[in-house]
Amino acid sequence: MRELFERFLWSSRLSVMFGVLSCIIAAFVVFAMGLKDVIHMLHLIWGYVFSGSHAIRNDLVMVVVEILDTFLLGAVLLIFAFGLYELFISNLDEASKSEAGGKILIISSIDSLKSKLGKVILMMLIIKVFSFFSEIKPVTTLDLLYMGITVVLIAGALKLSKD
Repeated sequence: MRELFERFLWSSRLSVMFGVLSCIIAAFVVFAMGLKDVIHMLHLIWGYVFSGSHAIRNDLVMVVVEILDTFLLGAVLLIFAFGLYELFISNLDEASKSEAGGKILIISSIDSLKSKLGKVILMMLIIKVFSFFSEIKPVTTLDLLYMGITVVLIAGALKLSKD
């Protein structure tokens, strides 16, 4: 009875495949959204070239920031899918043969998965802060001081996230 239960318990790890497949599908959807944003950016570039409008330029900068954020989110989903697969199902043989796979995809523990995801999420947050800063104009010296403190804290977070 115990052996049967242990076999069932070990086989239950395969349920993680639902999460892996869901993350991969979500990554493809996010990449498609990013492609749509790139097409929108090309239209904005075309309008900016002929008008030189400052408003179009500002929209263009924001779209570029959104594109970065979108593709980073897709990368997070893929890294998470690869990590779940490697931790619960099997090592990715193709990743170990590839130069790129050795840099980002070989995940040996939950801590290494958290570390890889944390770094990408930190980059997403930095992009969001940049997006926020590009929209606001400091009115008082205190606003400027808060913005400076935020930049210093972000730099500290980047420094701490280095291996």
